[in-house]
Amino acid sequence: MSWVSQLITAVGRTPLYLDVDWSIIESRIGITLPSDYKEFCEGFGAGEFSEFLVVHSSSGGSDSSLVASLDSGRRNIQQHPIVLDLYQPYGLYLPGMEGGVMEWGTSSQGDAFAWLVDRSESAELWPVLIREEVGDWVRYDMPMTEFVYRLLDDQSFDSVGGFGATESGPSFTSFS
Repeated sequence: MSWVSQLITAVGRTPLYLDVDWSIIESRIGITLPSDYKEFCEGFGAGEFSEFLVVHSSSGGSDSSLVASLDSGRRNIQQHPIVLDLYQPYGLYLPGMEGGVMEWGTSSQGDAFAWLVDRSESAELWPVLIREEVGDWVRYDMPMTEFVYRLLDDQSFDSVGGFGATESGPSFTSFS
């Protein structure tokens, strides 16, 4: 069973099977995205887990809050170059770059969830990076969907920003 299937079961939903135009989205960000992330977007769409975690997802078609987040980060750095310090020591991934931090989610407490993009490796191998508020990046060598599942439904897993799995289990609220 895939991590996305386990997440869907954990929150008591049925997959949406959204039709997402990955060729347009990936051309806008200049890189192929991990397959588990694509499965996540097609299964969940846009929404929030347990009033804590929002994954930059898609509601179908060429819509992508991941692209919007990347564009926003780029504009923010152009206007306020000091913001680039938040992405050190890796730098912010921008289309055409060899690597860097690409945020795929945020928390209600200001935590950042990202991949450490490396064009020399398969997207399936990109580690997850977490930065609690303005702290240092913490690396997890696992796919994004495994990290999300373990954070939300594995009580033995490290918490983030004081948030972690509870006995009541995770929830998902759709934005559409």
